[in-house]
Amino acid sequence: MYKILLVDDEYLEREALKKIIYENLNYVEIVGQTSSGREAVELSEKLNPHLIFMDIKIPGIDGLEAAKIIKEKDANKVIIMLTAYDNFEFAQRAIRARANDYILKPVRGREIINIIEEHYNKISRKPEELSINDVCVDSVVSKELLKAIEYIKDNFHNGISLNDVADHVNLSAYYLSKLFKKELGVNFIDYITFYRMKKAKELLKDTDIPIINIAIELGYSEPNYFSKVFKKSFGITPSQYRDKKKNEKIKKLKSNLFIKHTPKINGGWYI
Repeated sequence: MYKILLVDDEYLEREALKKIIYENLNYVEIVGQTSSGREAVELSEKLNPHLIFMDIKIPGIDGLEAAKIIKEKDANKVIIMLTAYDNFEFAQRAIRARANDYILKPVRGREIINIIEEHYNKISRKPEELSINDVCVDSVVSKELLKAIEYIKDNFHNGISLNDVADHVNLSAYYLSKLFKKELGVNFIDYITFYRMKKAKELLKDTDIPIINIAIELGYSEPNYFSKVFKKSFGITPSQYRDKKKNEKIKKLKSNLFIKHTPKINGGWYI
């Protein structure tokens, strides 16, 4: 289960969050709740939640200070700050406290669900879904492997093999294969597939390139095989993913206060 801690000095706010979460997500458990920053720090250590919703204005140690202490002890804890004040100074302080996000009250149910899903998906990724950024930030990867990863990033669409990459970094294919398994926990083929799928999601989300062309651009000679790999990786087909992202963009535009006040032309939004 994905564990969540609620920190807010208003009982009704905590109850509203609980209602939103439990009515929409069946893989989440609210392991604790408190109105105190100091107790939030203690519960974070005791209950080890994956994500903490933290109000900024709470008695004693405020939410920002509590977040800072929690992050110093465990940088992997996800902390989402909550506040009724749309104040740039609060946003700056939240960033300095290393909070992961910042939400204005009254919170919207969809916003809460989206942010939980986003962070849950990050920790539930398959091992091969380790990103280039993750690798670089962790700083545990050898220079040879980083060089190999950069080569893959530049040439993944060309049908490169383990031998091609090994030659480029002046290593034996056997040794490079062992490096992938030892330092990333995945084999070479799985990593190539991950990177192709990562680029596929970007192209599907940000462009209108036909899916058959995306498959070819990513190095797949057979579009049906590309679709099969994509569905195995993400549970939906490329076309379903594209439709989902388009619908999310439309909903976001419609919920934007600025866009709501823009003039309409023939009943449609003028953007």
